[in-house]
This record gives sequence, structure tokens and C-alpha cells, in this order.
Amino acid sequence: MALSFTSCGKKTTPTSGSAIQINGSDTMLQVGIAWADAYKAVNPDVTITVNGEGSGTGIAALINGTIEISQSSRALKPEEIESIKASHGGVAPVEHIVGYDGIAVFVHKDNPVKSLSIPQLKEIFGEGGSIDNWNQVGGPDLKMEIVGRNNASGTYVFFRNIVCGKGVEFKNAVSPMSGSTAVVEFCTTTPAAIGYSGMGYVNANVGLVGVSKEDGGTAYEPNAESVGSGTFPIARPLYIFTVGEPTGATKDYLDWIKGPSGQKVVEAEKFVALPK
Repeated sequence: MALSFTSCGKKTTPTSGSAIQINGSDTMLQVGIAWADAYKAVNPDVTITVNGEGSGTGIAALINGTIEISQSSRALKPEEIESIKASHGGVAPVEHIVGYDGIAVFVHKDNPVKSLSIPQLKEIFGEGGSIDNWNQVGGPDLKMEIVGRNNASGTYVFFRNIVCGKGVEFKNAVSPMSGSTAVVEFCTTTPAAIGYSGMGYVNANVGLVGVSKEDGGTAYEPNAESVGSGTFPIARPLYIFTVGEPTGATKDYLDWIKGPSGQKVVEAEKFVALPK
């Protein structure tokens, strides 16, 4: 699943010094902050600033040269690769896979519906879909309140492509939320709710449905076992992007993230670590 865009020519990324600026995926914000906090014990002289304004925002900041690291829950688009090269003297981005994630489908904890298929989710979320009441999938007679992420989110792009299919947009009824926490809070307090976000945001106060690839198939909840084995159908890598191969403090930090200590943080934040 790994893909590296190698650079040719002089690297322009400012990796020297003791400050690392990071922006990007809201899904990865919690693990990004946890990495930064844990790294203080390893190298207290390095100052790491982490923001989570969306994968697209982080990639734009990498293009503009205002950050060293872009965290992303989706792969780079071809046009983004070209923009990075154009802005950095022909130096290409390098993709670093730092863990794996499953996109959880959240509902209210009291919702009796415990599983949905990808085709059913397409009918719920996708443009032209016919499912808008819980009684159509074995639940109560209750009109669904459907929420998701905004279009700067890598989770938005990935979920749309996997569930709805490339070229199919979300229904107008899917309300964009400001972040993963907002999606989960809405589903926690709204009986008719359904939404999606990274499995790192699963908690005891919100409901979760299993997902099957096909109608009548075996449904799986997102966890380390199902994501690691490939049985959960909405799983993806978690990425860090740099301009060229990282050097200096940035390289040291990325090496630590990919190593045993950094991967323990991945597991502690409910994501799936890299294969050993």
C-alpha cells in the first residue's frame, strides 16, 4: 500500500532547526498531538506545533511552504503533486505511511440498527439515494439526520469515493460538520443521527454500526483486527507528506514516528500500527 514520490534535484524543504510546523487531517489531530507530546521526552529541544484543519488545508500549506509536515487521511491528487513540484523548484513530495485507520459509521447509542452494507450506505449518503428513514433498514419510523465532514477533509473524500463511488456526490441532506468531534457529538445526542469519521473517535457514549461489503454479507466494526486483516471495507492508510526526503529534525521525528515508540502511540490512539 506504500507509494513514494521520490525527488530529483536539490531539496528545498526547510528541515533544519528545532521547530516543526504540522497541519492537516482532523482525523489525525489527536494522534499528531500525542506524538508531539511523547516526543518531548525524546528530544525536548524540538518544538512541534500541530494543527488539524483538514487534509486539504495541510496539503495547501505544504504547497505554500509554511509547514514541514502535512498529515493526511487521503492520498495526494495528481494536481497537488504538480503544485508541490512547481512551488519547490521541481522537488516532488514524498509519501510516508504512518498507520492505518477505519472509517466508523456512527449512530445514536439506542439505535437498534447494528449493521449496514456499502450499498445501503450509498443509498443513505449518495446523491439520488432512496434511503432516508430508519424503518427502511430495520429501525424505527424516524427520518434520518445525516451528517458528515466538510469538503476540505480527507475523510470526506475517501468515504465518498468508497461508499458513493467516484463521480457520485453526497446528497444535499448530508450536513457538513466542523470536525470529527462534532460528528460524534451530534450522533451521541441525536436519536435519528448517522455520520462517519475515523475510528479513533469511537467512545462508549456513541453507537456504532458494523459494515459489510455487500447486502447480506458479514458486517465488521472498525478495529485493529478488522482493519489489519483487510476485512473492514472502509479502511485506509494514514499519511504524512514532506517535500523531498526529510532531513534534520524532521527526519529524526518521522523516524521516531515509524519506530516502536511512535507506533505504540498509534495503537494508544485507537488506530492500527504499521506491520512489524
